[in-house]
Amino acid sequence: MQIHIQVGDVLEAAADVLISTANPWLNLSGGVNGAILSAVGPTIQEELHAYLKSEGISAVPAGTVVQSSSGNLPFECILHAVAIDPFYDSTVDLVRQTLVVALGLAIEAGAKTISTPTLATGYGPMSIADFGTAVAPLASVPRFTGLSLTIVVRSEEHRSELFEAISVARARV
Repeated sequence: MQIHIQVGDVLEAAADVLISTANPWLNLSGGVNGAILSAVGPTIQEELHAYLKSEGISAVPAGTVVQSSSGNLPFECILHAVAIDPFYDSTVDLVRQTLVVALGLAIEAGAKTISTPTLATGYGPMSIADFGTAVAPLASVPRFTGLSLTIVVRSEEHRSELFEAISVARARV
């Protein structure tokens, strides 16, 4: 898998599929989720809450990824990735496992290009470097060959930090 890092707005990153951050209650309450809600209105929020209701649950476990439509956003679908627990805690392993699930669903959806923010680094406790450590080993997973993952960050400083972390993690492999 090719990994690219881009500074900008993840909702404007060209990709077949968007992996979005999500909380266990699938509430579009802030960060990337809040931006999705602002951009498309309540449609996706209603879709996510209908999913919870259909499953008879009020929340999903950490590591879960739920697919939704993309409203008027330029993606085939959005994959809502829960890389935090109900206390908003996370680990490098949880982020990596959640990304594996999300990338698998992206493949099933026929995607070749995927964009994502740095999961669990906003409301979650992870640093940008931690996210880089989580994602770097996935570049060499045979199942993900042919995919292009664009990680969208908010600043040049974050881009540099992420690039360094991915480079260091790849050197260890």
